[in-house]
Amino acid sequence: MSRAARMRDNLRMVGDDTAEALHRLMRRHTRANAHNRHLPRPDDHPTLGRNPPDSPAEMNDASLRRSNAVAGRRRAAATAVPVLIPPAMMVLFAQCNRRWGDRRGYRRAMLSYWAMCAVIPMVLAGPRPIAAVLRSPSRPLPKPRWLATVALVLPPAGAIATELAPQLRRTSARTGLTAVVVGVTNALAEELLWRALPVAVFPDDPVRGWLMPAAGFTAWHFAPLSVRPHPRGRYPILAGAAMIGAGAGWIAWSTGSLRTVLALHAITDSCGVRAAAAIWNRPQEADGRLR
Repeated sequence: MSRAARMRDNLRMVGDDTAEALHRLMRRHTRANAHNRHLPRPDDHPTLGRNPPDSPAEMNDASLRRSNAVAGRRRAAATAVPVLIPPAMMVLFAQCNRRWGDRRGYRRAMLSYWAMCAVIPMVLAGPRPIAAVLRSPSRPLPKPRWLATVALVLPPAGAIATELAPQLRRTSARTGLTAVVVGVTNALAEELLWRALPVAVFPDDPVRGWLMPAAGFTAWHFAPLSVRPHPRGRYPILAGAAMIGAGAGWIAWSTGSLRTVLALHAITDSCGVRAAAAIWNRPQEADGRLR
């Protein structure tokens, strides 16, 4: 076969392969067009051309709405605490007193109160915000400084003068230790509920972060006084509670910390040696030692 004949055969083969490839490509294109005619266009379907329902943007928006809703419910619950706790404690102390008697009923009611004081702030504010409030103050004492100093010093000084000093000679070591344990426990529990919670949830709202909790803290003392009156009467106790609530609440809300007010509250409550002997110690020690 001549060289020219071989070149003609090669060109014919290349042409046949090219034609066959073009034919296959045209068939695929025809099938794709037929399939696309059955698909909805963006104008015909309202969701085409938009983000799908589970797109990251919409998921973030939904998560933010849920977080805001939960935060709103927690703030509403924290607002209701000073309103609901005093009457609830009145019922609790009365029920415990009727069921278990004077001393045992009072103890059980106080233990329930302390547990509630610890649980409610953790649920409504969370452990981290509560822990942040227990750190050293980030801001100085509010002005006027002399008034803040008086608000800090007056309650423990009054408790030492009226509760501890008159009973000190007749107080046993056991009663003194009991008074310290009960006083520190009560101060820590009350500061968590009445100061840490409102300061953590309402740092920019003086009404809900300071004034309402101060009023609720004062009002709650009607509950224990209703079943076990104090020897000096209820009004001196309520006046002392009002001073602690207003002064400690003002300082805690202004400084953003409970460090100072917690220590002084613990000193104040640890002076209650009469209550320690009458309620928390054995009955034989409470009968005649402290009056």
